[in-house]
Amino acid sequence: MEIIAYMLFGLGGFFCLLNFYLSFLRYPLYRLSGGRKQEYKWVSGAPVLGSLFVAFSLISPYATNWMLISGVALILIDTGGLHWFLATMFYYVVFWKKRMLKNPCVSECPFPLD
Repeated sequence: MEIIAYMLFGLGGFFCLLNFYLSFLRYPLYRLSGGRKQEYKWVSGAPVLGSLFVAFSLISPYATNWMLISGVALILIDTGGLHWFLATMFYYVVFWKKRMLKNPCVSECPFPLD
């Protein structure tokens, strides 16, 4: 059972770091290497898997202190996690409400404002 906790942690950590890389590091590194903005192709990571695997490994009785500290850090940077999705939805609702108040002619709000 201990090996499963470590495997989940390793696999989840890989997905967390992959999501972070694809969201924040891949495009700047592409541009620094001479790539053109028009030729860049955005790709998606593995949503929810990284945070879920790391969280399952942390609730196992075999989790150690280093797993807990690094696991929380991995979950926080996992841009495919549920917490990032909820924060993004909250941001867009607040952003669109402010925009609608400033310019009521904007009628393409993707979220209900009630």
